[in-house]
Amino acid sequence: MRKALAVCAAVGAVTVAASAAVIPVVQAGGVVVTATYKGKGPVDEKHAIVVFLFDHPTPTAESRPLGREVIVKNGGSAKFAAVAASPVYVTVVYDEKSNYDGLGGPPPAGTPIGRPMKDGKPVAVTPGPSTKISVTFDDSQRWK
Repeated sequence: MRKALAVCAAVGAVTVAASAAVIPVVQAGGVVVTATYKGKGPVDEKHAIVVFLFDHPTPTAESRPLGREVIVKNGGSAKFAAVAASPVYVTVVYDEKSNYDGLGGPPPAGTPIGRPMKDGKPVAVTPGPSTKISVTFDDSQRWK
C-alpha cells in the first residue's frame, strides 16, 4: 500500500511539474506604417495608398497579405493591431488610376509600389507595442 501511494505521489508530482512547464506563446504586436508618395498625382479618397503586411519579403501575385489598410492623405499612417506573425514585411501600392482597393488580388501591372529598404533588401519589421516604420516611394518601381 505504501508503495502504491508513493507511486501515485510521484506521478502526481510529475503531472504538476509538466503542467507548470513554460510554453512559449507568440504575443501579437502592432505596426504603424507611415507612407509618403512622391510620384505624380495626389493621395486622396480616389488615389489612395494601400498598405500591406506580408510574412515574406517579396510578394508575388500568389501572395496573400496578413493585413491591409488604406491611407487617403499623403504622409498618413496605417495602424495594424494584433499582428501575430514576426517578422513582417511592408509593401505599399499607390492607386494611380483609381481602380485598386487591394481586396481583389494583386495590383494591375504598372501600378507604383514601394517597400522600406535597407542596403537593397526589404526591411524585416518586428511587431510590438511601439513599432513604427516609414516608407517613401514614387512611381519609379512598378508592379510587374
